[in-house]
Amino acid sequence: MRNDGSKKTHKEIHAHIKGRGYISNVALGLSDGLVTNIAFLTGFGGAVSEISFIRIAGFAAMLAGSISMFFGGLLAGQSQRDLFKADAARELHEIESEPEEEKEELRSLYLEKGLTKQEADIVVRRVTSDKRKWLKELLSEELHIHESELENPFKVALITGLAFLAGAFVPLFPYLLTDVRQTALIASITLSLAFLFFAGLWKGQILRRDRFKSAAQMLAIGGVASAILYVIGLALHIFV
Repeated sequence: MRNDGSKKTHKEIHAHIKGRGYISNVALGLSDGLVTNIAFLTGFGGAVSEISFIRIAGFAAMLAGSISMFFGGLLAGQSQRDLFKADAARELHEIESEPEEEKEELRSLYLEKGLTKQEADIVVRRVTSDKRKWLKELLSEELHIHESELENPFKVALITGLAFLAGAFVPLFPYLLTDVRQTALIASITLSLAFLFFAGLWKGQILRRDRFKSAAQMLAIGGVASAILYVIGLALHIFV
């Protein structure tokens, strides 16, 4: 059925990545949890022969890390919102106290974008006729920040903390299946590096970068961290 009304809807052909902030927090928490606990358990496994101690330490590291990531994300998100409010309050004060200077700033920004002086004057006149639009335009054009880009601090913190928890559980899982320390250690490293590789592929696909390069980077980080901590743990087991 044809619609002859005046209103037309526009469907974007190339959709943007939805929730990119949350996706990046999942990737951060997951990879951080994996790398942190694989390195910790590998090092601890090299230093301690009793597997029950390794399990307890692994659970402690997993919970401590996830709680730390949660509160760290919460504070970072809230700080970002507080900074935005402070910037908005400062710009609003400048609009009210120095309107001509703020108009000139906008005009200069539009001229830099390629508008003619006449076009810039028209846009400035229209934008500054509404104080809310004026403030939003200054924040966007001058400071490159927008309120819609601010994520919910609690949601970001929860997602990051849970992602860390999930990532940190991967290297711990083999230690729950066997009482043989060496078998658990090898299985933990193998499983964790496999997860890091596929997490790197996923991250590369989300960011539209070279997937295998991203996977190789994460694999290298996990492998090097595990090797260093294992050597340190083995040295402690031998000499301490």
